[in-house]
This record gives sequence, structure tokens and C-alpha cells, in this order.
Amino acid sequence: MKTNNINGFTLVEILMVVMIIGIILSMSIPNYALIRERARITAEKMNMYNVGTVIESYFSEKGEYGIDFYEDYYGSYFPGGDPYANPQVMGKLPTNPWTGDIMDPDEFNPWDYDYPQEVSSDSIYGANDDDGYNPGEMRYGVYMPIGSGRITLWGLIGMDKQGQSIRSFDATGENVIIFVLHN
Repeated sequence: MKTNNINGFTLVEILMVVMIIGIILSMSIPNYALIRERARITAEKMNMYNVGTVIESYFSEKGEYGIDFYEDYYGSYFPGGDPYANPQVMGKLPTNPWTGDIMDPDEFNPWDYDYPQEVSSDSIYGANDDDGYNPGEMRYGVYMPIGSGRITLWGLIGMDKQGQSIRSFDATGENVIIFVLHN
């Protein structure tokens, strides 16, 4: 009597392993896309914090919030810039996490809030719930009380992949909250 001692896998066993690997990959690929989108939103929020720091640095030195990116030389307050050089040296502006382009200073010039409470509005359909922008752009808004001639409040809104204000949910998971950075 002879016994067949076959070493190896059958075709059915190999197909089962390939099918299991395929199922695992199909479940992980959507998570990968979600992780990339969350990373881009986090990078956009970090850009907003950096710009907010620049706005406040400018204020601490000049005693006022600037209005025009070029005339007020905001760019020299970004990392690597030198506001005391003549002519002033522009720093490294933030990079758009969706396109990889450097922030366009023309997009940084402010628009006006009508009321002081709009600066910090984080509600859906509120003053900072906006769309129609390019992904990764920032909207810089200022509030200047009538007759004062000085900016007293500012707000930054970043745009997500759809060109809408970055949004999330409150702790209950029921209400949409717009992410807005302000003084």
C-alpha cells in the first residue's frame, strides 16, 4: 500500500485566502480615504491657527489689526519673514492641504462682518456657514464698529473638500458646528 503524501494547498484553499484578503482590503480602503480627508481638515485648521498667530503678532507690535495684506505687510510676520528688513521679507505662507499651492495673499484681504456676534458664529446657516470657495481657502473677516475706524474683532473660516466651511458635530452628535477661529 502506497500513501500519497501531497504537500501544498488545494486550489479551493488558495481561492478562499484570496477572497478573505479581498474582503479585508475592501473594508479598509474607504477608511483610508476618510483618514486622508480628516488629515487635510486638520492641516487646514493648523493653517488657520498659524494665520491667527500672525494676526495677533501684528496686533501686538502695531497696536491694531491690519486690513490689507500687502500694505500692512502681514506676510512678513509669517515664519521666515522679517518685518524689520527694508524692504520687508515675506515669510512662508501656509500651503493648501488639498492642492499643495501656497496661500494666495489676495484671498486674505478681509470682508466685513455686520454685527460683532457674527465673528464667532458657529451655527449652521450662520454668518460663517459659507460655500462656493475652493478647497483649502481661508476667509478672513473683520468687524469694525461704526465710527471707530479700527478693527476690534476678526474671524477665520477654512474651507473643506467641497468648498464649504469646515464643520463637525457637537458632543451629542446632533448639531452641526462650524469651525471658526476668532479673537
